[in-house]
Amino acid sequence: MNGYYRFAVGSMACTSLLDGTHTYKLQDFFSNAPREEALAAMESKGVTGESIVTPYTYLYVDTGDHQILIDAGAGSLFPTTGLLSRSMAEAEIDPAEIDTVIITHAHPDHIGGLVLADGAPAFPNAAHYIWKREWDYWFSEEERSLARQGPMKVFDMFFDFARGHLSPVRQLVHLVEFSGEESAIYPGVTVFRAPGHTPGHMITQLSSGREKLLYIGDAVLSPLHLEHPAWLPIYDIEPEPAAVSKRFVFDYAASQDCLVVGQHFPPFPSLGRVSRRREGWEWRSLWLNGD
Repeated sequence: MNGYYRFAVGSMACTSLLDGTHTYKLQDFFSNAPREEALAAMESKGVTGESIVTPYTYLYVDTGDHQILIDAGAGSLFPTTGLLSRSMAEAEIDPAEIDTVIITHAHPDHIGGLVLADGAPAFPNAAHYIWKREWDYWFSEEERSLARQGPMKVFDMFFDFARGHLSPVRQLVHLVEFSGEESAIYPGVTVFRAPGHTPGHMITQLSSGREKLLYIGDAVLSPLHLEHPAWLPIYDIEPEPAAVSKRFVFDYAASQDCLVVGQHFPPFPSLGRVSRRREGWEWRSLWLNGD
């Protein structure tokens, strides 16, 4: 398979870009779910065992006026990642021509590709947009100290990684501040508050003509989080706000019939739609269904 997949949202030319894959433990994705129920749910989707392999999918958008990258890959975080630059080359996307990078949040698999091996910005001509709340969180010594008391032993690494990859692009960063639930980056390109996975997590909406797309970042990590909204990953820093954001994002996606890119949703190109289902929602992969 190519590392890219082209599609359109109205007049906007979009490309899903593959940075590689990663394998997660069942209990890390569904930390509070009864093990047998989680295994049965996975088996219903054709997945057996206690490992979950996800793609790392990011989105390039050509609006006609702007060339945008939403999230920047994991870089060399894992042996199975770091393919974003190759996927961009396959899709004939020049990093030097990208004028905007939108960062949904600063977890390692979303900012690892912001910086080259020599420490230089990977997208030197791009304005980098991140919610001010997110930026402040990762550079706060108080938040770092509080995180050390939490359940995630890797938090120190997360703070080090965020600072190490955001600091080199500091001069390119535009801090987003919200007066309501959304903030416009450009006409047809809007970011929404969706805190919880991280304190300053946000999603991105594209709107062109009658079509809309949501790039959901890590509002959820798996389609099974839609069918079982009470199941939580260990990676949500603030679970209660994350649950509120989940409800907002997917009620909106279903009511507006948005295309959705789920960054961790298999299979690549991670493109589909959601609909309401009982107490949650249902994911329909457009790739699997041939739509």
